[in-house]
Amino acid sequence: MIKRIQNLLERIDSSQRWLVGVSGGRDSVLLLELLVRVGFTDLVVVHVNHLLRGEASDSDEVFVKDLAARCGIEFYVESVDVQALMNSEKKGLELVAREVRHAVYSRAQQKYNAEGVLLGHHADDQAETILFNLMRGSNGLKGMSFENSVAIDGVDLKLVRPMLEIRRSEIDAYVEKYVVEYREDASNAEAFTARNRLRNEVMPLLKEVMQREVVPAINGAAEVSREQSDFIERELDLDKLLDPQGRVFLPAFIELDTVIQRSVIFAYLRRHGVADLSRDLVSTCLRICDTASAAKCNLPGGRWLRRKEQRLFIE
Repeated sequence: MIKRIQNLLERIDSSQRWLVGVSGGRDSVLLLELLVRVGFTDLVVVHVNHLLRGEASDSDEVFVKDLAARCGIEFYVESVDVQALMNSEKKGLELVAREVRHAVYSRAQQKYNAEGVLLGHHADDQAETILFNLMRGSNGLKGMSFENSVAIDGVDLKLVRPMLEIRRSEIDAYVEKYVVEYREDASNAEAFTARNRLRNEVMPLLKEVMQREVVPAINGAAEVSREQSDFIERELDLDKLLDPQGRVFLPAFIELDTVIQRSVIFAYLRRHGVADLSRDLVSTCLRICDTASAAKCNLPGGRWLRRKEQRLFIE
């Protein structure tokens, strides 16, 4: 595993300053250890205390702070009351916690002028994410990328996942062999989120039913889906379908195959920063191209996709 990690880390510019998101769990702790081991010297450990587990959350913070000190690495922490945000914003735990972490990472990135943040997601996390997104109606098999950026208050936050090809079993074996100390989050075993149930119930059941490891098959299928989508996107010249005002020109659009039409709509919505792109949303948008249908449809964020004068545009 060490050699594979080293090969993956070679894709990252170690001369830059990087944040490392460390929760205290085995995955992020192992990532930090490996980064130090292969020679990353300009790191900042970032920890987010979600204040969800009382003394246990505070103990996680102390553990990560001490870990950073032992490694001789600067430590940055923020405490955020995730439960209060869930109540006020009427959002789910996983969504709010992720938004909070991204906001903290963004602030730390600006404070330290860092290139981005390195995260400890691995191959099993990827398979769970793909299934989770699929069940929510994603437009294709959507997982995490080795590297991507998200816009936080107008600032691009770069997220990099060096261990995305490493299995959880490999991580467990390394941790046991080298006696790596970490914090165990007891809530990970509780069935109070969809993600936890996927990890603890669905994935083991799929493995039992199929009598084989399912993670490689799920991730492999998603990789093929991504390659196909990337190919279509490369071949698709979206700008040729737009008028000078940046609106989709319907007479040219309706001549395309339905598969290409879906890709055009998806690319157009993504270009305009529309969030939560799903298969159902794309299908709804396609229906308004028919003049016998309604001339507009709702988009996330209080916007609309409108058909007018043989054009499609967002308002």
